Amino acid sequence: MALWLPRSRDGGGRGPPAEDDEERAVPPAARQRLLEAQTYNQGIELVCQKEKEFVKHSVECTWNLAEAQQKLGSLALHNSESFDQECARAKTEAAEMRWREEEWRRKEEALNQREGQNPWNTDPVSKEVFNKSFINQKRKETEDEDLSESFMQKHEQKIRHFGMMSRWDDSQRFLSDHPYLVCEETSKYLMLWCFHLEAEQKRALMEQVAHQAVVMQFILGIAKSCNVDPRGCFRLFFQKAKTGEGYFEAFKSELEAFKTRVRIWSQSHSFQAILLEDPSVNPSLVGQLTSLSQNTGGLQDSINTNVCSLNSVIQRDEEESKMMDTV
Repeated sequence: MALWLPRSRDGGGRGPPAEDDEERAVPPAARQRLLEAQTYNQGIELVCQKEKEFVKHSVECTWNLAEAQQKLGSLALHNSESFDQECARAKTEAAEMRWREEEWRRKEEALNQREGQNPWNTDPVSKEVFNKSFINQKRKETEDEDLSESFMQKHEQKIRHFGMMSRWDDSQRFLSDHPYLVCEETSKYLMLWCFHLEAEQKRALMEQVAHQAVVMQFILGIAKSCNVDPRGCFRLFFQKAKTGEGYFEAFKSELEAFKTRVRIWSQSHSFQAILLEDPSVNPSLVGQLTSLSQNTGGLQDSINTNVCSLNSVIQRDEEESKMMDTV
């Protein structure tokens, strides 16, 4: 069952253009529904990318803050002449991490407000059609997407196997045997899988896969902070998570936040309509969502309403408590 996102039905601008007589043969209503379906495909890509970027930055800030707090705590156990200087420096680092996190969240809120005024504007080509650098950039993005989808297709079974693991030692051993899975594509696949499982009302399974999705994102975040290859630092994450109380609390907080966003977004009619409009996203959901087909006339209203809903989900995450059951 493929979970990677399909391209727009127009082929993303690639391939031979449709003939004029064929376009005229398509009824206006069907053409409008096709355009709306393409908007949905582009919209869900925007949603998933936004969620991934949000988790990535949040994980990085949380982990760096845990590092600073652990350093501050360890200094209290040592008595040295430079204790005061080291303690002051550690406090400064912790305060800087908090300030950076608050500053980023303020920027995120401002961005959400701007997006709410112009929801899911996915046609920048019309504004920069003659910009060669823009065209080259879009071509590179398309090539990167092809490579990403090819990777997920090739390693889908192993990614899903990793997503079903629950013990730290098993996950570390599996990544040691398959280090190429420590990458952005694995993180993306696991996050998409979480959305589909929640839509299928498989809550327990979604929470299990969410655990592994956040594990992968933490590993990538540590690699970015340390400026090293993710394949060489995943053992550091498991070591810290198993032995450092502050790190495990940071992990639990991010995990609960991610699961909350998945639950709320997947309950929206917009997400369910996306799956119905394009069955190739997850064919097993079509039968469960047939009853939504009568609501096709209100597709555009659903898009506008639920983009604002997504933004509110992200803002609400900033205020939620850091509580969850034992992972």
